[in-house]
Amino acid sequence: MDTGQTERIIKYRNVLESLVAQETCRQLMNLPPKLVKYINPAQVIAYALNRLPPLYATSFEGWQRQQKRATEELGTQITSAVRQGLAAVQRDPLKRVTPLPLIVVEEIKPQEMQTLLKC
Repeated sequence: MDTGQTERIIKYRNVLESLVAQETCRQLMNLPPKLVKYINPAQVIAYALNRLPPLYATSFEGWQRQQKRATEELGTQITSAVRQGLAAVQRDPLKRVTPLPLIVVEEIKPQEMQTLLKC
């Protein structure tokens, strides 16, 4: 069934996205429920990720290496970045935000990639 949309399989991932999301959940569980309902976890996660170095992987082996590196070298930084994100979001919990629209990203065709890489 063709919906007219181009689907894309993501062939690379940032290891820190899942680790930061997990840490955000852990820290949210320690806050009062009345406060948690005003916190948008996506804002906390984005805040933290913007303060951490990206660790991308394109293979399972690379994922494992980056995961190990993240937990060994960046564990305290992840905890701190999430804590700062929670504090930043709590400063203005009722701030109005417009969520990003969902978009479908078209995959770059091989010939377009070759053209891009010739620079």
